[in-house]
Amino acid sequence: MVGPLPGTLDENMFGLVSPTLEAMRIKSSYLNDFSAAAVLASIVEPTEEEPFRSIVVKWMEIDIPMASLGIVRNRDYVYLESSGILLLKNGERIGYHLLHSVSFPETHQLPNRVRGNMSFCAVFHQDGPDRTDCHGTGIMNPGGDMIRTMALSGMVQATMAGLKYSYCGQMKKLAWLLKERHSNGRDQSAPVVKNVCVTCSKSTTSSKLRGLRKSSSTCKLCCGPVCRSCKVSKKLSFISPDLELIQRKVVFCVKCLMEATRMDTLEAARHQFVYRWDPKSM
Repeated sequence: MVGPLPGTLDENMFGLVSPTLEAMRIKSSYLNDFSAAAVLASIVEPTEEEPFRSIVVKWMEIDIPMASLGIVRNRDYVYLESSGILLLKNGERIGYHLLHSVSFPETHQLPNRVRGNMSFCAVFHQDGPDRTDCHGTGIMNPGGDMIRTMALSGMVQATMAGLKYSYCGQMKKLAWLLKERHSNGRDQSAPVVKNVCVTCSKSTTSSKLRGLRKSSSTCKLCCGPVCRSCKVSKKLSFISPDLELIQRKVVFCVKCLMEATRMDTLEAARHQFVYRWDPKSM
């Protein structure tokens, strides 16, 4: 894969890095890059100085078309994943993402699946305020006697998920900011809410014969009312206390969305990967 990706380098790295199973599930909910996964071993964990630095042994399964009919079997992979950002001598920051199949006696083949092999490498370089160039290459052997084009389709979908890395990173920033605001707001009194949209300043109530009817929603970050025309809904993913993946549509105002876009991505990454805030549902 070669070409430009939307978003900053940090946003793309925040979107692709997933050192834990919970982070993998959150990432997959936005990218749909695998059907099942597990973290087998963590070798190098993110730090405050390098929140995107990670070396992990993982397992993943990728759905193959017609596998549900029993015609073919899904492919799975055991692989070493390494990611991080390198600082060149000229001060330039380069992100990298490596995937390489590995084999251990403990990682035996599973029933109803064919073990494949792969090796992928991608490097990322920011080439503008909201643009990141990606250069990647890789090879794979899906294994078995299946027609290769069928096996490749699932891997191509996983590879093309890179186009959504920055989107995933932005959604994770929103989820983190939402948790921070809710945590900090527990000890504060409820804000006084006016019936005026915080974006366009129009009234958020419409008069009816039987009185006033509310015609707005509330931004979940600033708790300000937003009218139907100005509200922006985003589907965010959370892990529930019983470890189920939950997706919810959350309403925001434009100002808070812009604030989330401009916020420090590295700080959000530190909180998720290093300080290990729990992306639990609210």
